[in-house]
Amino acid sequence: MDENKKEKIYSEFEKNLHGQIFESLKNESDRAKLILVTSWIDYFLRVKLQNEFSKGNKKARKDLFSTNGPFATLSSKLNLAFCAGWIDSDVYHDIQIIRKLRNYCAHSIENISFNEERIRKEIEKFLVPKRKFYDWGKLWAVSTTRNEIIISTGEKPDNLTENLYIPGNLTLNMALPIIFTVLISNLKLSFYTEGDNRDIVFIIDIPDYMKKTE
Repeated sequence: MDENKKEKIYSEFEKNLHGQIFESLKNESDRAKLILVTSWIDYFLRVKLQNEFSKGNKKARKDLFSTNGPFATLSSKLNLAFCAGWIDSDVYHDIQIIRKLRNYCAHSIENISFNEERIRKEIEKFLVPKRKFYDWGKLWAVSTTRNEIIISTGEKPDNLTENLYIPGNLTLNMALPIIFTVLISNLKLSFYTEGDNRDIVFIIDIPDYMKKTE
């Protein structure tokens, strides 16, 4: 497949990813968004496991994901994917944060907001976005004496009136597309699109600059 067609399909993939995942999150509360995000991750891991464990018979495969099966929980799927070498350490780290926040949301009777200090600080610990934003987690926001708002990194200017924080909603919205794209690339999930009047099966890959170098 030539690079132009590959880049076009990659763009279609990103558009579809946003269209399906983020459309489902758009009108939900922050609590529901975290639960849905975790459900999408669980779905991607399940697809990978179903592809890898496709032998045997229908009952045996079904039992793997049953209530008492080895792949019943997100935690078990995630640990297996990491130990099998399917996902990178930063992906594993970030999904563990998402899973932790999901559990907090599911069991808390308080109102949930991504701008809540506890949640916002956890979101800022994400590692995968550093593949695209090298200064992830080091952003600062300020208002100036001219009532301007500056979001940047590096040295802060002198004409400041107040330090601002980066809203958790904004941080999460920036992070999720990168985490999802790298996760799917790690898992080598097939993406189907149309080209030249026929279906093309494309294994999504991330740009070289976003690949983990360790």
